[in-house]
Amino acid sequence: MAATKQKKIVFVCTGNTCRSPMAEYLLKRELKRLGLRDIKVCSVGIAAKKGDVINPKSAQVLLEHGIEVGEFSSTPLTNRLLKDAFAFVCMTDRHCELLMDMRWNVLRKSGAEEIENNVWSFGDITGYDVMDPYGRDIECYRYVYGLLEAGMSALIEKLELKKHARIVKPRASSGTSSTGKKRGRPKKEATETTPTPKRGRGRPRKSIESETMEEKPEQIRLEF
Repeated sequence: MAATKQKKIVFVCTGNTCRSPMAEYLLKRELKRLGLRDIKVCSVGIAAKKGDVINPKSAQVLLEHGIEVGEFSSTPLTNRLLKDAFAFVCMTDRHCELLMDMRWNVLRKSGAEEIENNVWSFGDITGYDVMDPYGRDIECYRYVYGLLEAGMSALIEKLELKKHARIVKPRASSGTSSTGKKRGRPKKEATETTPTPKRGRGRPRKSIESETMEEKPEQIRLEF
């Protein structure tokens, strides 16, 4: 069977160091959680400088939510990507307008007669733009992360990614059956046997009653 061609989802901002990288890693995590395959996710900047790294505050906020960035290098927008991408998601309406013009000019020059729009702004999908946190404090980056995370479900639905993806169900753990019970031979239940006391010679001893102290379960205080 021939390999399925991956659909490219491209997030777009200005410098590709703050917003679009966070959006890229968020969507990758969500697709993995849902078991959606054959969807490639990347991010670019309209004015990006090749080789720039992700903003340290963006990386910190991602790490706070369990996402490790690793190596990341900013990527400028290219004509090839304008032709090949399945969908563009821009952080603001302004980015969207610029990108639509750029893509239209590139496709016209390449001889395309009919041009189907595949450029969206985050506002088209969620009803709000994603502000640029560059130069602001870490709380602003956390706020932007929240905006992006809140829009992921709507984005997946709007772009119909479940329809275009190959769905892979998560595997059950090796030691657990479909009913949730562990495999293997059941263990025998231990039975307590009371030994028969032997009769001894002489005066019988007084029985010693053992006192058992019932331990109360330790109370664990949960802090939220």
